[in-house]
Amino acid sequence: MKTGNGKTGRPISFDKDAALEAAMLLFWERGFEGTSMADLTHVMGLSPSSIYAAFGDKQDLFALAAKRYLEYRAQYAGRALVQPTLEGVIRALFENTVEFLTTPGHPPACMSLVGATGCSVDATPAKQLMTEIRKQNQAAIKSRLVKARKSGELPKEINMDDYTRYLSTILAGLSIQAANGSTKAELKRTAEMGLRYLGY
Repeated sequence: MKTGNGKTGRPISFDKDAALEAAMLLFWERGFEGTSMADLTHVMGLSPSSIYAAFGDKQDLFALAAKRYLEYRAQYAGRALVQPTLEGVIRALFENTVEFLTTPGHPPACMSLVGATGCSVDATPAKQLMTEIRKQNQAAIKSRLVKARKSGELPKEINMDDYTRYLSTILAGLSIQAANGSTKAELKRTAEMGLRYLGY
């Protein structure tokens, strides 16, 4: 393997997927600011120089962790949006969110909400990345709602932007409640109440 100075270095001999998974879970649990390089070296089982060589700096690693989260963990909303009817979509959004938040093996919250909640200047890029992810998620929901209106499932007088924000707010609220310690049964009841008020 060629290094930056053109010399041949030792090839990477660790499991990059496993190391990135460990970093993702730690960022997910503690957020960008709450995770130090010392924490990362501990959970990844790597030296700081190995982390930098394989993943870049902390900001780079956070971005890679977020990408992994989206590709391997946060598919529950996408599965809901491909349901054939609007009712199926809305119900699946709520049900899949509750299942995701209460699945053992990862923190009980959405990484896009807790990943960058700090306010220091150093955390700004991470915060912007999480904001962009949330906006993309909302855009995907809006796109499905527009499709439902075209098919006649959603009244034309409903404001698409407002309805999208409303749905996103309730779904984000479930994540906050899960982080607060709400049980699966409690989250299900909250989701069912939301569905009733939405007319489903």
